[in-house]
Amino acid sequence: MRPAPPPKKRTGLIVAGAVVGSLALLAVIGALLPNTDKGDDKSGASGSSGAGGTGGGGAKRPDPEPASYKGIDLTEDYYLKLGDSPPKPLDGGDTGAMYMGGDLYYYDGMVTGDQRLGTDNGKLVLLNNAQKGSPQSCRTETRYTDQIDLDQLSAGSQICVRSDAGHIAVVTYRGKSGSNDPSRYVTVDVTVWRNAEEPTESD
Repeated sequence: MRPAPPPKKRTGLIVAGAVVGSLALLAVIGALLPNTDKGDDKSGASGSSGAGGTGGGGAKRPDPEPASYKGIDLTEDYYLKLGDSPPKPLDGGDTGAMYMGGDLYYYDGMVTGDQRLGTDNGKLVLLNNAQKGSPQSCRTETRYTDQIDLDQLSAGSQICVRSDAGHIAVVTYRGKSGSNDPSRYVTVDVTVWRNAEEPTESD
């Protein structure tokens, strides 16, 4: 009789089983990972959309394009309306320019000697020499007044004008008429951003 064959070693089976088990475990983990990624993607997309919406809603409205007018001679008791294109000096008549609702007027008191620029429809700010006139600087400054004496101005001085109608202007003072001139006037350059902010009262 032939002798019985020796029993097979189980080492190979144990190793094979361990490998198969590891592969199965990796397959399960691999199947779970894509689902997690998809969830993250959706969350990220939603977050991006929300951020974009918030950014769009809170975005600052751009300033309108400026319109510039050089060398406007504003005669005494005349005024300008920034909404006019181009702004032309308007006669204050018997009432006087300072009571006509003008955005910028020139007053010359021949008796008192007072000479000033003023507004009857907003507020003025005389900018410092180091400041550059712009809508932003005009919005930031709060040193408001409604009249500025000419002796406070020199050639190149800039004045912010913020009208109640929502216009912003930078007025650059160029000088005034000479003593021998037959009329009294000031010369200004005007750069205006129309409807740059909400009006403070209805026209």
